[in-house]
Amino acid sequence: MKSTIVLTAALLAVSATTLAEENSSTIYQSGIDNTAMADQSDAYAHGNVIVQDQSDVHNNAIAVQISEFQSHIYQTQSGALNDTYTLQSGGYHNVSRTEQSGYANSASTFQLQTQYSEAVIRQSGSHNHAEIYQVAGSGNIAVIQQTGSVHNAHIGQYASIDSEAHIYQSGTGNYGNILQGGSGNIASMTQSGSMNTASIEQGGVHNEADIMQSGYGNHAYITQVSWYNHAVVTQDGMHNRADILQFGGGGHTAIVTQVGSMNNAWVSQYGLSETAIIHQVGSGNTAIISQ
Repeated sequence: MKSTIVLTAALLAVSATTLAEENSSTIYQSGIDNTAMADQSDAYAHGNVIVQDQSDVHNNAIAVQISEFQSHIYQTQSGALNDTYTLQSGGYHNVSRTEQSGYANSASTFQLQTQYSEAVIRQSGSHNHAEIYQVAGSGNIAVIQQTGSVHNAHIGQYASIDSEAHIYQSGTGNYGNILQGGSGNIASMTQSGSMNTASIEQGGVHNEADIMQSGYGNHAYITQVSWYNHAVVTQDGMHNRADILQFGGGGHTAIVTQVGSMNNAWVSQYGLSETAIIHQVGSGNTAIISQ
């Protein structure tokens, strides 16, 4: 009986070692006091790749693959005091890319129980923060690109299939958030200037949302639930606010354009294939459309 237990334990150890094979980790470092960690020690991580490239001073990079199959993590850092963390767990054929230059930027990517998805974070400037979560989905793409300083961006793709989310930030102190579920949704956000806030939330099928902001202190919010909706918000100026809600039978179109300051626009669509257009130029205007 004792020999049987010993033999079984040995076989399990060999099996675990076999499953953990064919992973590859490569670390390139130049400069001073940089730290890189690549963890592929999990017994069920198989056929994965980690590449970390660091230069300059006091950068930190961590990459972890747990129960992951045929996935890749690429982390590149230059400048000083940049920090990046990537976790891939319970999925397969995923790619994560993080590129940081400048000073004191932070980036986190979580690909959990997902497959055939790609996450990209590019940061230059200083004190920018970016997060991407891809959880229990397939075929998703998430991209965050930040230049300038003190930006905050978050993309969450949860139980999402074949969707895309893009956030581009320049200037100072902009905040962007995209949340996606459902299938075939596309969200894009471009922010320049300072202290602008934008949020897109999508559920359902084949919705498309775009927010473009320039100026100072503008707010834009789009929520899409159902299918084949299209929403666009363009803001140029100061302290403008736009809200678009699309529910009901789907097929809606909503377009809001604001130029000037302290304008307010509200669109709510609940029926089927409604169209709403608001164009505001000047200051202190208010427009409300309910369909």
